Amino acid sequence: MRSVRFRITALATVVVALVLIVVSVALVLAQRSQLTSNLDQTLRQRADDIAALVGATVPDVLGAGTEEAFTQLVDAGGSVIAASPNLASLPPLEIDTSGIGTERVQTVTGITVQNSDDDFRVLSRTLTVQGQFAVLHVGASYDLVGDSTEALVASLAIGVPVVVVALAGLIWLLVGRTLLPVEAIRSEVSSIGGGDLDRRVPVPDSSDEIASLATTMNQMLHRLEHSSAQQQRFIADASHELRSPLTRMRSELEVDMLTAPDADPSRLESLRDEVVGLQQLVDELLYLARSDAGEQPATAAAVDLDDVVLESAKLVQSAGKVTVDMSGVSAAHVRGDVGQLRRAVQNVVGNAERHADGHVQFALREVDGVAELTIADDGPGIAPNDREFIFERFTRLDDSRARDSGGTGLGLAIARDIFRRHGGDIVLDDNAGQGATFVIRLPAI
Repeated sequence: MRSVRFRITALATVVVALVLIVVSVALVLAQRSQLTSNLDQTLRQRADDIAALVGATVPDVLGAGTEEAFTQLVDAGGSVIAASPNLASLPPLEIDTSGIGTERVQTVTGITVQNSDDDFRVLSRTLTVQGQFAVLHVGASYDLVGDSTEALVASLAIGVPVVVVALAGLIWLLVGRTLLPVEAIRSEVSSIGGGDLDRRVPVPDSSDEIASLATTMNQMLHRLEHSSAQQQRFIADASHELRSPLTRMRSELEVDMLTAPDADPSRLESLRDEVVGLQQLVDELLYLARSDAGEQPATAAAVDLDDVVLESAKLVQSAGKVTVDMSGVSAAHVRGDVGQLRRAVQNVVGNAERHADGHVQFALREVDGVAELTIADDGPGIAPNDREFIFERFTRLDDSRARDSGGTGLGLAIARDIFRRHGGDIVLDDNAGQGATFVIRLPAI
């Protein structure tokens, strides 16, 4: 994608180049026209002088001829009456005089004057010489006009590109300087996340459109911050208020399962599972609300990550739904909050247990100062198009890994938040085979 700076510079350069080309062409044409007009005026003056000279008598020689100029007087029969020295004893010049009228000025090629075959500008004028019709030809070399024009064209051919390149560089610098505040705004906005909406973009001192843009952006950020704060308070308050009644409902159901002989055990168990699911959802919403508000600081303490992993793996193993392979778990030590890390690992493990066809595998090792935990299941896997969305909140994938199996759609989002707060991250291994393989990396100690 081409930047605005590039597009403005390119457009301005093209426009200026076109203008300079048009002006240059006009200048060349104007110079050529002016030089030609001056030459024609000189020829007319010479013709006037010779016409006055031959009015009474006709000299044998008309002026001083050179390689650049000549004069020739021809009668009606085509015989030379008189000529300049450089045309002495030469036949009439082959100059078209048909329909000449009184006077004609034209550019003639193909005539030779003293071994010079230049183009000539020739003025032909009809005269009455001693009572007879005659035509006076006065000519001068046209190369002076051509040489002057070519010199101007050569100068413009060098000067115009130099000016265009210099101007393009100047425009590039000026546009870049003008857009510096815009880049500062863009950079600041791109670094603002959902947890730091209190930040604002810099407002330049200039009272122009860019300053207005920055002010409008800050007003928008203020509204987003206020809206986000209200949303977080609502979620936190609602989650907090729901925890107590859900706890009581679960306790009463568990008591009824133990003490009510007439109750349907399967129905009570189903109700209890639904309440447990609601409790989990409320807990996760409360965690996210506090995390977004910056109220989830991680306690910095040494943690045996292998103990946390083995604890979660044994819980899955005791449930008996899938087989568990813990042979790849070795010792690894990290620094952080053991409670948060346990929650994050259990979320990932719970996701693997729900979607596995029958097997979950664990591996933990330390490599180059990094604790690397791998949790893999043999389930249907995750489609390539869905892999970038699985860590977003309330993400629904295809039917093969849908949330109807017990998930809330928040577990992986919470896990990633916790791992990143501990200086690590969680990713999906694209190179794994069947199923889904999650790789967690944390700084080791």
